[in-house]
Amino acid sequence: METVILACNTIRDELEKAVLETGCNHPLRWVESGLHLRPESLRQRLQEELDRIGEADRVILGFGYCGNAVTGLMSRNYELVIPRVDDCISLLLGSKENRELCSKSGGTYFLTKGWLEGEFNIWKEYQATLARFGPERTERVFRRMLAHYQFLGLIDTGAYNVDALIPLVKEIASTLKLQIRLLPGSDRSLKKLLSGPWNDDEFIILGRNTRIELFHLNLDCVPPASQLQGVM
Repeated sequence: METVILACNTIRDELEKAVLETGCNHPLRWVESGLHLRPESLRQRLQEELDRIGEADRVILGFGYCGNAVTGLMSRNYELVIPRVDDCISLLLGSKENRELCSKSGGTYFLTKGWLEGEFNIWKEYQATLARFGPERTERVFRRMLAHYQFLGLIDTGAYNVDALIPLVKEIASTLKLQIRLLPGSDRSLKKLLSGPWNDDEFIILGRNTRIELFHLNLDCVPPASQLQGVM
């Protein structure tokens, strides 16, 4: 059975590590990370990639729901497997339950090497706002934007030298008036994404020529199998 993995470049380091450790030999295709700021653009880009996939029996999507960017995507002549998570943070922490635990002690803005190196991130956004509006207005904008956050959480995914990122993260945290948390990552979800099994409540399996609807993405409800086939 031919399987193709379509994944976000933000988690490239972690996914490539998981590929090596699991012996996965499925072809990988990458989508640029900056599109997350525009869910409509991300949806369009993902559909273009899904349409380009030719002979395959299964496509595994290395994305979370990403602001409902996956809603409306259409599988073609293959089965589509999607992790049941809001975004890649839960994949890098090992589960949505681990993410919830990390947020219980206060609002946490998560970072990884992939986010820091991405086309757009909170630090680049801060620098652009500063250059355009000056320090006083920028401080007001980000104070409102981050009103519900207390922590800047750097996830140690084990895919890179996390110590090399600490100086930059300290600078970001100091500027944005957030406290730093170093969080342990987990490759459990990524390895399961690559190898399965997928027939549980951690994944959605959609049949051939099926459109992803909002009810598929309900994190608290596993749709019956009859609803996962041929929704046009």
